[in-house]
Amino acid sequence: MKVKLAIKRSYGDITLEGDGLDEIVASLKAAPEWLDIIDALILRTESPTSRKDFLRGIIEFTSEGTVLVTLKESISDKEAICLILYANDPTPVQPKDVARLLTISGRLSPGFGARLSELRSEGFIIKEGSAYRLTASGKRIAEEVVQRISH
Repeated sequence: MKVKLAIKRSYGDITLEGDGLDEIVASLKAAPEWLDIIDALILRTESPTSRKDFLRGIIEFTSEGTVLVTLKESISDKEAICLILYANDPTPVQPKDVARLLTISGRLSPGFGARLSELRSEGFIIKEGSAYRLTASGKRIAEEVVQRISH
């Protein structure tokens, strides 16, 4: 039995085809990695200077790292993690550093590990070794949060 699956992306659809569900499932297991590569090739990239300007008033780049300066109530813990990873992109961030940056930002989040797992299963972050970075979808989420709280 032939099986066809379309994945909608902002720039169009990606179609997977296989001779059965097992073949499609195997292809989907690799999806986060290759979708991120495709997204990175197609979607725009910004210079570090423009990113700092874009994050002005939300993130401060200090000697201790990227510190959230926006009101705690204006964003969720998952959005805070996305903003920290966005500010450090393309460098992956270790979980202990995510915890440290949340803490110095005044966001005590004992459940941040669960939030990292949720973001990963939702396809917004990817694990590289023992560190995390945003996928193209995660970058869009972070940019949407910046737009929302900047206005």
